Amino acid sequence: MIAALDVHTGQVLAECRERRTQDDLVAFMERVASAYADKQVHVAWDNLNTHRAEAVWQAFNARHDGRFHFHFTPLHASWVNQIELWFARYTRRVLRNASHTSTTHLRERTDQFVRAHNQVARPFKWSFRGYPLQTGAS
Repeated sequence: MIAALDVHTGQVLAECRERRTQDDLVAFMERVASAYADKQVHVAWDNLNTHRAEAVWQAFNARHDGRFHFHFTPLHASWVNQIELWFARYTRRVLRNASHTSTTHLRERTDQFVRAHNQVARPFKWSFRGYPLQTGAS
């Protein structure tokens, strides 16, 4: 699955694909570009290999008038990306302890989950209560 979360609304764009290649990700990002045609878009990514092809994303951004801004989470800290919260919810409600009869059945359940989520979507109230933020200021 490839998915994007609008942090302002909680809405999710998602699609299931046979594989997870650079071409699949670019095709999905074209869908994101269409959905937010008149907006500046900030994309928070972990360090997955398909996210790291700088030349691909420069060309993509050039096609979209430079309105995409790519940000990478620190290594081993993908949990700071809010789509990961949504993926955790998806895993608990669709995948864990599930029995799917086929990939078609899994896709149907996934599509149902995304539609149901988007009907009641709202932004995550994300916070971190661990340790004081280190700002670098003295």
